[in-house]
Amino acid sequence: MAEKEQNLSSIPRRLSTLVRWLEDRDELHRVGVSVDPVLEIAAITDRVAKRPGGGKALLFSNVKGSPFALATNLFGSQQRSSWAWGCDDTAKLGACLEAKLAKGEGGTAALRLQSLLAPSQSSCLLNSLRLPEVEVDLGRLPALQAWPGDGGRFMTLPLISMQDPESGLFNWGIYRMQVLGQRRAALHFLPGSQGERFLRAYAQRGRVWRLAVTLGGDPALLAAAALPLPRDIDEAAFVGLVTGRPPLLAHAPRSGLPVAAEAEIVMEGEIRPGDWALEGPFGNHTGYYRPAAPAPVFHVTDMYHGARPLFPATVVGPPPMENFWLLRAGEPLLLALLRADHPRIAHLRFFMEGAFHGCALLGLEPAAGPSPLELARLLWREGPLRAARLLVFVDARTAGEDGSRLLWRIFNHSRPEQDLLVEDGRLAVDATRKQDWPEVGWDARTRALIEGRWAEYGLDE
Repeated sequence: MAEKEQNLSSIPRRLSTLVRWLEDRDELHRVGVSVDPVLEIAAITDRVAKRPGGGKALLFSNVKGSPFALATNLFGSQQRSSWAWGCDDTAKLGACLEAKLAKGEGGTAALRLQSLLAPSQSSCLLNSLRLPEVEVDLGRLPALQAWPGDGGRFMTLPLISMQDPESGLFNWGIYRMQVLGQRRAALHFLPGSQGERFLRAYAQRGRVWRLAVTLGGDPALLAAAALPLPRDIDEAAFVGLVTGRPPLLAHAPRSGLPVAAEAEIVMEGEIRPGDWALEGPFGNHTGYYRPAAPAPVFHVTDMYHGARPLFPATVVGPPPMENFWLLRAGEPLLLALLRADHPRIAHLRFFMEGAFHGCALLGLEPAAGPSPLELARLLWREGPLRAARLLVFVDARTAGEDGSRLLWRIFNHSRPEQDLLVEDGRLAVDATRKQDWPEVGWDARTRALIEGRWAEYGLDE
C-alpha cells in the first residue's frame, strides 16, 4: 500500500511527462499516422470517449500543419480524473476538505474556505519561467475544429490566469479561444463567470486587460479550474489546500501574472476596450451549435515554449465526454463545500446528461431545517450549485442506486402539484420519501429458502 501511495504522489506535473506515465499504465494510445486537426482528430476522440469507462487517452504525434504533438481525452475516465488530483479516489480529498472547513473562520463555506486559503497562497511559489520566447504564430498550434458547423479552429483547454481589478486577487479559468489570425483570438466568457465579470470591470474603467494563458502544467490546477468553486477563490491556492501539493507557478515575463511553471506553452496578451469580433458557431455539450456572437479579442503579444511542446485539447459535445469525468472526480470536493453550509446533504451526483448545466442529484439525511424545495432556493443563491438548472432531492440511503431504480423512486416519491419548484428557468424536484409505509422487499428467510433450492427449480442463471 505504501508503495502505491508513493507512486501516486509522484504523478507528473508536466503534461508531456504525464503522457509517458499514463502509457506505462496502459491508459494511453499513440496515433502515429498523419491526422487532420480539422474534424478528423475530434471524430476519433469522440468515438474513443464514448467507449465504456471513457476509453484511453490519445496522443497524436503527426498533426497536419503543425510541428506539435496533440493530446486529447487525457482525463476522460474516472481513474485518470482522480489521478489529475494526485490520488486514486478523490473521496478521501473531500473528507479531508470537509474536516478543514469545519475549522475555518466565517459563517459560509466560501468565507471558511477563504480563511483557510489565505496562508496557503504563499506556498504556491512563483519562479522564473524557464521557457524560451518564440515568434507568435497561433496558426502553428494544432487547434481543433471539432464539428462541421464550427466557425473555425479553437483552443479548448487554455488555462487563463486573471487578476481582479478591484480586489487584486487572482483567478484561473478555462475559456475557449477561437483562432482569428497569427496574433489574434476571440475569447469566450460564459455569462456569470469570473472572466465575464472581470471583462466588464476593466471595460468600465477603460483599461487594457492583461491576461496570461497556460497550456499544460499541473493537471490538478486544470481540474480545479474546471469546477464551479465559490467566487474570489484562487484555484492554485485551493489545489495546495486540498492536495497538500501546491502547484508550481512562475511569473509570466511581461505581465507578471502567474502561469504554470511546468507549462508546455505560455501566451501573454491583452484585451482592449471595445475590441470585439465574431466568435463561433461552436458545437457544445448540448448537442447543438451555439450561434456566432461577438466576443472580446485577445491580442497575443508574447509566446513561450520549448523544443517539443505538447498541445492539450478536449472535445466538447454530446455526453459522455472528457469534461464530465473531470466534474465527476470533483464531486467529493464540491460536496464538502455544500455540507459546510447544509450538513443535511449527504450525497452529490451530477447527471452525465446535464452535468454542465449543473443538473444534480442530492441525497438528504432526515433532519430539521428547510424543506428540499426551500433548500433548492438557498443553493441557487450561492455556492457550487448556484447555476444549476435541475436539482433532484432523494433520501440519502437511496441516492447511490442505479439510474433505472433511482428514476423509479423519483416517479413514485414526487407529485407535480406539490413537489416541483420552477423558478427563473430552473427546476427542483422533491423526491424524498414522505410516507412511513413499510417498503416492499423479501425477508431473510425467504431469500435463504430460494437460494438453497435454486438448483432444484431448474432455472439457469
